[in-house]
Amino acid sequence: MDALIYTQTRPELSFAQRVALLRRPLPSHAIEGGNFRKWAAAVCSAEVKHREADYLRVERELGHSVDRWDFPNNDEVGQYPHERHAAVALNWLSHLQTHESEKRTPWSFIPWTDWKRETRAAWIARRRYLWAGFLNAVRNYQEARAYAEGK
Repeated sequence: MDALIYTQTRPELSFAQRVALLRRPLPSHAIEGGNFRKWAAAVCSAEVKHREADYLRVERELGHSVDRWDFPNNDEVGQYPHERHAAVALNWLSHLQTHESEKRTPWSFIPWTDWKRETRAAWIARRRYLWAGFLNAVRNYQEARAYAEGK
């Protein structure tokens, strides 16, 4: 039975359950080689954009219009685990890139070479923490994506 017809014949299903039944994952997008950070940013961004676009498609099919002002994260309804991990990875990447920009253009306008040894050590430690968080988030995304594909 078509999923849309199924959801329409089951009034006991919540909106979130209907969305989850009608959502479809992004087709596989295995990309080999290249820069890891660029790959992760491209793949995770594609997942997050697909999550939003697919949610809007389902919303139209169900004939609902959810107010984005009242519910700004409504596209997370019915999301797949790998899409959630992709969004988390993008968040880690954003923090990492913001932190790295401090080295190139610090708010204090003091060049990296003039930073105190303790300040540089703290910056490097923070960068390692952010990089590890980003790598773990991407790894979690890859594992969730492989599970979704049945690998």
